[in-house]
Amino acid sequence: MKTIWMVLLGLTVVAASAISEASPIPTGPVYTNKPRFRIPFRYDPAEMQSLGAKEIRLYVSRDRGASWQQIQTVAPEVGKFNFQAPGDGEYWFVVRTLDSKNRLYPEGDAVEPGLRVVVDTTLPQLRLELRQPAAGRAQLVWSSSDEHLDPTQLKLEYIQTGTPTWQTVSVVPKAAGETEWSVPQGGVVEVRGTISDLARNISRDQTQVRIAPADQTVPRPAIPNSRQPIAFPGNRAGGNLAMNLPSQFPGGAMSSTTQGGDTFGGTDNPGFAPFHPTDSAGSGLAPLAARNSFVSHQPGGTGNDPRDIASEAAAETSGPSGGGRSRIVNTRQFQIGYKLQDVGPSGVSSVDLYITQDDGATWYKYGEDNDSQSPIQVEVPKEGTYGFAIGVRSGVGLASDPPQPGEKPASIVTVDQTPPQLELLPIQQGRGRAASKLLIQWRFADENPADKPISLSFSASGQGPWQPITGWQENTGNYIWTIGPGVPSKFYLRLEGRDVAGNVQVIETPQPVLVDLSRPTAKIIDIEAGPGGLGPQ
Repeated sequence: MKTIWMVLLGLTVVAASAISEASPIPTGPVYTNKPRFRIPFRYDPAEMQSLGAKEIRLYVSRDRGASWQQIQTVAPEVGKFNFQAPGDGEYWFVVRTLDSKNRLYPEGDAVEPGLRVVVDTTLPQLRLELRQPAAGRAQLVWSSSDEHLDPTQLKLEYIQTGTPTWQTVSVVPKAAGETEWSVPQGGVVEVRGTISDLARNISRDQTQVRIAPADQTVPRPAIPNSRQPIAFPGNRAGGNLAMNLPSQFPGGAMSSTTQGGDTFGGTDNPGFAPFHPTDSAGSGLAPLAARNSFVSHQPGGTGNDPRDIASEAAAETSGPSGGGRSRIVNTRQFQIGYKLQDVGPSGVSSVDLYITQDDGATWYKYGEDNDSQSPIQVEVPKEGTYGFAIGVRSGVGLASDPPQPGEKPASIVTVDQTPPQLELLPIQQGRGRAASKLLIQWRFADENPADKPISLSFSASGQGPWQPITGWQENTGNYIWTIGPGVPSKFYLRLEGRDVAGNVQVIETPQPVLVDLSRPTAKIIDIEAGPGGLGPQ
């Protein structure tokens, strides 16, 4: 195999460009905001000498490989190309070597890019807006846009009365959203933010608003136990102050979020079993735990090992309707952490936890955390999306308002215990010069897929060890694998799919995959006479 390795300098990204039929499958593009850059390459001197290589040619395509243009030619010892992009866009590059007999390597018309570069010099758009939804509260709404936006680079900071330095606004990084916080003393609130795209173009915005001081809260009267919700559509604010957990949520107000999803068809390949997704769970909800089984923070632990939604094991996503922080977990037991603020000299007598399963249209009281120590341990009856809010009561009885109908949850937890739906399609081997390549195709579906949900591996025996073909990668639906040295002619293939909650589905081929790279030939060794003889010699 004769190969040239190309490394794009200054971007700390390595891409491979082969000049043989066994070209590796290109990875994602490299992004840069510099229209002028160098493309160094390195090579095996012995291989180049055996070829009698005279020059290295660089080709570029601006239409994703539909057409190619030769743009530069250098001697092998030069070691680099200099490229000036005429404008923003995606550029595909490939190199070929001209030998002493004026033949190009690799041969053939099939061209796979060894390097993809996206030149992007356009700044993203970022817009910040501060509002006052109520006295003593500030609401931030942000939106951003760009063809190659990188939402993970969003950074928001605020400064207000009582905070002498800029503080981080804790939000899930995404292109658009909103968040809200309390400013009880009022005053000017100022927010600044930055966001960048994949090419590291950075955009900034800044805004401010004046917040009126919050009104003083009043003590709440003691309310006897009740199974009624504390807030539901149509009730007036403060009209129903029942604060007790019902034995069961009303069926009309809630529905299961577990859906059946798309059903994949079978396959005609006898080597692979057809895929049949499992039936979805019923729509009815089991009752929540009784109030007397409510578990607060206990130093000794409960033995159930519930999942802490603030830990790295839980995935953070955006809320369903612009609500608060959201987590996706694969367990019905988890912990909700909280932080007490603005505590007066009387201290805190109790912390109340409220729950909703209709995005805040109806609220119930889950229970009281009498020791007022974070975290609160929660158990929900089944899969679904649950919203939570915290209420605090001071030592002299002053309490924050319970959530009102339509008020968005401060925290959202989606319980997802269903593994992804996964189907492995028939594997196809290339022909001719592409005989060393396998086309692996699959189907994947999940309500909460991971960013990179697919992994491929192989094993000679089917019992392990399993050797990786790819790491976790995006769900492209297919992968072209170039069979390299050390891969047996018969092997088992494993396909894994995962979701953001950590559920994993695994499919393995029941029969070994046979790859035959030999090309049979025939040679004439003799001529035998028929009944009439061979004729004159």
